[in-house]
Amino acid sequence: MLNVNLNENIAEVALHPKTKRIMKMAFHQKHLRFKCQRCATFCCKLGGPKLTERDIERIKQVGYSAEDFLEPLSNREFKGLPVMRGSLKNREDGSCIFLKFDEEKDIHKCSIYNVRPTLCRLYPFEIEKASPYFFVLKLIPCCRGLNVQRGKMVNEKFVAKYLLNVT
Repeated sequence: MLNVNLNENIAEVALHPKTKRIMKMAFHQKHLRFKCQRCATFCCKLGGPKLTERDIERIKQVGYSAEDFLEPLSNREFKGLPVMRGSLKNREDGSCIFLKFDEEKDIHKCSIYNVRPTLCRLYPFEIEKASPYFFVLKLIPCCRGLNVQRGKMVNEKFVAKYLLNVT
């Protein structure tokens, strides 16, 4: 692991009021890297994430019906983001229904990894809405994929690739 101070706030993001595209992104962490270690230690064992309409459609396109995986939200917002439409169902132990353990390789795998929900793609980061067009990207520091040598640099390109799916 690289020796970088992990502050909770990673970046501040300003969106255009009409297009909701990223206008400005200011990073507080300059050398942060991330690469999923597929350990599922914290992310997938704490319940399924909230889903966007796009997430639901991607999962349906690989053969699942919404009834198989979707837990509807009673309130159509999640941290102020009205795009959330439900969450993934959980197993009795609280883990995500799509989490599988590969005994041969001794690792956890997501059975829908290529179409995994946006919030799974963002983990170990989360979005906190500060105003209708301003977000703070925050770090969930317990993840084992932070600051690994082979990790991708967490920069505007990295964030925009996933953030645009949420906003």
